[in-house]
Amino acid sequence: MSRNIRRQAGFTLLELLVVVAILAAIAGTATIALQDTDARASAAAHVAMMDEMNKAVRTYRVLNRNVYPNDYDALLQKADLATAAAANDFAGNGDPELTGFGILGFEDGLATITLTDDAAAGLNDIGITSLRYIQNDLDGDGGDTPLTCAAADLNDMINSRGNAVVAGNIFLSPAANGCGASVALFDEATETSTGQRVAVWTGGYERVLGGQGAEFDVTDPVTDGSTFTAGVEGAPVLMAVGMGPGSTLFNGGELGGLSSVPVYRHVAVDQYNRFIALFDIGAIGAGGAGYTANDQVALVAIVDGAGDTKEEELGEWDGTRNTI
Repeated sequence: MSRNIRRQAGFTLLELLVVVAILAAIAGTATIALQDTDARASAAAHVAMMDEMNKAVRTYRVLNRNVYPNDYDALLQKADLATAAAANDFAGNGDPELTGFGILGFEDGLATITLTDDAAAGLNDIGITSLRYIQNDLDGDGGDTPLTCAAADLNDMINSRGNAVVAGNIFLSPAANGCGASVALFDEATETSTGQRVAVWTGGYERVLGGQGAEFDVTDPVTDGSTFTAGVEGAPVLMAVGMGPGSTLFNGGELGGLSSVPVYRHVAVDQYNRFIALFDIGAIGAGGAGYTANDQVALVAIVDGAGDTKEEELGEWDGTRNTI
């Protein structure tokens, strides 16, 4: 009798194999059900951040009597901060079009133009008096490995464990583990532009303006680095700036300033991971060439660090669009 009881208390090899097979099937089903959960959760957070950033900028403007936050990231680098027009892409190849991945994380959708006197004055009037540029030849003490901000070294420097540089802070000064500096856009003494180049959105108007922008997508805007050479007459000129930690929007001492800087997480560690604000600063001129400044600058949209709109990021959240 006792031998029979002991025999019944154990499991046969076949029974164990069946249990293992069942557990494996359950694990496989759970894996399928939970795939991309982290990416979708990030996408949901990004959507909320884009809404909050939009509200924060507008609230800041109201609290500060029609003055926008200042010192955004220019998304451009310069060989010399004293040279007005020398603003290039992150590949450092002198191409005025931002077509290289560089540290930005999106392949196209931006170009550059030079601020005219009227455009710089319009920005100055609403409080955007300066932007932060990366200076190629700016070196500093970054820890065990000195900062070398030459264009060819940016990604290597960001990836290095010998300094405290991260992509999202690259526009801060060397003292703050960056390669950037604040550059004035308007000379109030002479009431003229300082001739700086700024990044402008060329990634499609309907994507950021809805139906209102559809009519402008007939011809993609093209620049020669300084001004528009092709486009739809009257189409808005949307200046693109990064919402990095150097902006007064994230100065807790400012009225309406936020205490933390949102991070966009669908890029590599050596790519710029902040959100992008688009400001309507003017309109493309007659025949699709040149541009004229607006009387009033306005914030029109927030896009993420990959150049995606809120609706596109929502598609990543609900699974109708592949996550990045």
